[in-house]
Amino acid sequence: MFGQENKIKRNFSPIYLAILSGILLTILIVNGILEINRAEKGFYLLLKREGVTYIQNLEKNIQDALAALQWLEKPSESPFPNLILSGTLFGLEESVAEYLLQAAHRIDQMDREKPLGPPDLQSLTEQYVATSIEIYDQKGNLIRSSPGPASKRKTLLRELVEQKRSVVIDLFGKPFKGDQRFSIAISRKITPGFIALHFSGEQMKRLFRQFAIQRAISDLSPRQDILFISVQDADLYTLAHSDPAFLGRKEEDFFLKNSLQSDQSFSRLYRSAKGEEVFEVAKSFSLENQPMGLIRIGYSPKEIHPVLSQIKKNVILSILFFLILGISAITLIWVNQNRHLRKVKEMGDRVQLAERLSSLGHLAAGVAHEIRNPLNAMGMGLQRLKREFLPQEDSKKDEYLSFTEVILKEIRRVNEIIEQFLALSRPSQLNLRVSSLQDLLKNLITLFQEEASTQGITLQTQWKDDLSPMRMDSEKLTQAFINIMKNGMQAMEKGGILRVETHSLKDRVSVVISDSGSGIPPDQKEKIFNYYYTTKEKGMGLGLPIAHRIIEAHGGQLTVESKVGVGTKVTITLPI
Repeated sequence: MFGQENKIKRNFSPIYLAILSGILLTILIVNGILEINRAEKGFYLLLKREGVTYIQNLEKNIQDALAALQWLEKPSESPFPNLILSGTLFGLEESVAEYLLQAAHRIDQMDREKPLGPPDLQSLTEQYVATSIEIYDQKGNLIRSSPGPASKRKTLLRELVEQKRSVVIDLFGKPFKGDQRFSIAISRKITPGFIALHFSGEQMKRLFRQFAIQRAISDLSPRQDILFISVQDADLYTLAHSDPAFLGRKEEDFFLKNSLQSDQSFSRLYRSAKGEEVFEVAKSFSLENQPMGLIRIGYSPKEIHPVLSQIKKNVILSILFFLILGISAITLIWVNQNRHLRKVKEMGDRVQLAERLSSLGHLAAGVAHEIRNPLNAMGMGLQRLKREFLPQEDSKKDEYLSFTEVILKEIRRVNEIIEQFLALSRPSQLNLRVSSLQDLLKNLITLFQEEASTQGITLQTQWKDDLSPMRMDSEKLTQAFINIMKNGMQAMEKGGILRVETHSLKDRVSVVISDSGSGIPPDQKEKIFNYYYTTKEKGMGLGLPIAHRIIEAHGGQLTVESKVGVGTKVTITLPI
């Protein structure tokens, strides 16, 4: 049996599907990365804006504090400050006095534990930004002091020696000028004697500035995610810091220098020496248009990370969703495209078939006109010779009759060829009538039963008795089924099974004719419906093309499946 499986060459191949899917995946990934970056930049931009607002509030507090210090520097040249500045000044004086009293008591304790020598006292003067530190006995005599000229202010100790007071403070009410001296002295707690600290005007100015800025920082309530707040002077020395360990240090780098020289706010993301991630906002500040230094705020971006992680998860899910949606759409387009190409191929085959039939029609018409009449004349002449001119001798009579019969048989075969040509050349006009397909197949089984038995072939049937009647041309369908069944029987030279089945579908019925023959090689499947292609010695290659044409004329389809060594199955589907 012959079969056909038209292999459509697909211009829209799976390679294009993979390429388009890859392009779609790349676009989605790039868009996802850009979306994550936009979200991250947005969060840091909000954090920067918050930091700038925080710095502006801190800058205002610092400016108020520094404005109060200006009055302390020149009290005689400036009017008395308002109530707010007065409160600020009083608070600063109280803080400085308390700080220096604690420093004096700490020095007293250190000296009790281990007597302090000049080098120790010199180190303490640098730590507390003092001019000198002096230790006296109970009569007011100097015992030890830091290197440098000793103070001559004996009046400072008079009330302490006379035990009228335990603390003497001479720090306030004087301008911060270079020739002014500021002092604080205390009576020692356990060891008899006194301890005095002396400061220059510039040193007191620096102390007040440091405490003013430190207090401005303390007045604000920092959030939990703020790691540090730092204020640096114009030389990038730390004036105030949320961590006192940084006071007096000089921190400088390219970022800080640029921030100090610009009026704009700057931000950066970096890792500290402890390995902690820090988002820093820095902005310079000034007083009366004079640059004063730099304010820095360091944030911990830990709160941003969970939100960014959730955004990343959402982006990944979106990428997967749109990727699946896109691949599904591309696959659907691919399937529809191939279906369309298959239909185009089928239409092309039909056009080629029509062109072949048209050419064959002209050829058949010419052959019929030129050959058919001479063949008829030859046939009639041979019949007359066979009937009227028999040899008289019996020995030659049999030979004569055998010879004329061979010639007549060949003339009939040529005439059959001409008839098949004419059948292909004429338009397929059907004589449709409502008939029973089941009765038609039963007649065919009866017709082939004897021939199949002689060839050792078993005919098997499987159909339902409830097949609906249908409009069909019984004669032409009979011709088509005969051609298909003959091909199946001829494929089983050593016997086998020829099976005929019917199946009812929704609005169609299918007839399956299968054999257990040798099958069709893959390289011959595409040729079996070509005209004049045959593997038989005496075949013409017109049986299956005619059957295919008849099935299509009924609005049906004919498909072939075949496997070498197993057999061939032909499925005919007809509309009800």
